[in-house]
Amino acid sequence: MNLQDDPGAVFRTVMPEAPPPPRQLDLDQVVRDGYRARRRHRAAIGGAATTGVAAVAAVLALTVVGLPGAEPDPAEDPTGAANGAPPEEQVVEDPEMAGYPYDYAWEYSEDPITNAIVSSPEAEQIGDDAAEAFGQLLADAGMWDDPVNTFDTGDCEFAAEMGENVDDCEDVETGLHVDALQRPGNYGQTYLRSYTGSEAEELGEQLWNMFSLEVLLPGGWTAEPGPITDQLFPQHLISDGPYYSAVTPEFTTTELDDGRTLMVADHGCAYDVAVVYPGGTGLRVSWDAGCASGDTFYPVDLPDLTDAALAMPEYEFDTSALTTVDELMEIPMGWVDDADWEYSERAVDDAATTIEAADAALQEVYPDATVEGGSARTLGITGRGLVTNRSYHGSGTLPIETTVDGTPSLVGFEMRYYLPGGWVPGINQFLDRGPYIAGCVEGATCTGPWEDPNGTSWTSEEETTTYEPGPGEDWEATTEHTLQVTMFHPDGWAASIWVSWTDDAPIDADMLGEILRAMPAPAYDAEDVPTVPAG
Repeated sequence: MNLQDDPGAVFRTVMPEAPPPPRQLDLDQVVRDGYRARRRHRAAIGGAATTGVAAVAAVLALTVVGLPGAEPDPAEDPTGAANGAPPEEQVVEDPEMAGYPYDYAWEYSEDPITNAIVSSPEAEQIGDDAAEAFGQLLADAGMWDDPVNTFDTGDCEFAAEMGENVDDCEDVETGLHVDALQRPGNYGQTYLRSYTGSEAEELGEQLWNMFSLEVLLPGGWTAEPGPITDQLFPQHLISDGPYYSAVTPEFTTTELDDGRTLMVADHGCAYDVAVVYPGGTGLRVSWDAGCASGDTFYPVDLPDLTDAALAMPEYEFDTSALTTVDELMEIPMGWVDDADWEYSERAVDDAATTIEAADAALQEVYPDATVEGGSARTLGITGRGLVTNRSYHGSGTLPIETTVDGTPSLVGFEMRYYLPGGWVPGINQFLDRGPYIAGCVEGATCTGPWEDPNGTSWTSEEETTTYEPGPGEDWEATTEHTLQVTMFHPDGWAASIWVSWTDDAPIDADMLGEILRAMPAPAYDAEDVPTVPAG
């Protein structure tokens, strides 16, 4: 798997009505199969991020569970927890410079009986509170049909058509759908936790996020205003810079008598409202009435929106996993989501040029091999301030025969180039998350990174699955293989090959490495580097 984002998180953002995919889903495989997920109806809020120095809240007393992504050695555990003693509490003096380990189970709550993914009690409570606070505004603006966002199941209409009694027929009050979200801090070296919900619709090729709400747990963010972008750590709760237009918003900060801090960015056609609570949690609300179009489609009065935000209660969350971030790797700045990049003339031309050059180099190694179809692709979740990877993609065949569904064919492969920005060489083990573009699916054998004398780094992911006939079935057992090798060039770009075949074939990591060593550098504008947005 080559996406550093969690598969379930991507699909929950893309298709919030559908359950997340199984853990072993490889999003690169989805791309290989020709699918491109598009978010519809609802979209989780784009991330906030940046550096800052202002304190979010008072000192928090929290239980230490180890550094993010690390398992403590019981032999070196000074708390005595390895011997059954309760862990000591440690003070996290600066929640801004703290974060959580990635935890699949925290984000995806499973029903203990059915094992189905269900909403957590915290998410349901926040959704109920949000519907009560903002429901009337959403209905008055036309985003919802009524203040509780009633969904017509069709049962009542059908019953009426059939002449049946409809007195006991009820539609479903859906309110605001809220999900748990883990957002990368410093490119996945630590994580922020929050609960998000939104209302969005497609506007041409873009997704228009009209209303979004996010309740943030303490850790990894600052109340100091600054650009909302995942490029920086800690992340900013609210921006005082231009975003919806080129005009700087009117920004106000109010200290309330109950200890809360209210911040409002008035962009004219849109509003951002943030509330910082005494306990260290935060709330961010955004309302875009139609800035991109120049017309007001979903009007709201700022005082009413502010009152609704202030009606949201303060929550107490389990922050026992929050841990101070003592040391972070230096990661090259990543690209803020730009939906237009992969369709730009420069990206299209560079992708085609790169794959054409790769095809010529490939035939020097294997004269009858081909790779074609160069295209530019953005990898990752799209949205405000979210960081994505830029890549070129091609597909081809090797002069090696295999069998697909009983039919002889040439071995196919996928080739991908990764442009510099937002990653470092390495591989994520299964269910781990970090600043790596290579990742391991469940059941695969993953190795690396290892380094050549010239500074080139490598990783590999290999999976072998044997299918055997069951009782009474008459077919021969088959073994399916997949192998992906990724080369990280010292100049900052990377290239990978993913190949699959059935039964025996003369394919191994050395063979793919030989091909990758022959590949030319990708074509791209080295002067075009990621920048931090104004807002």
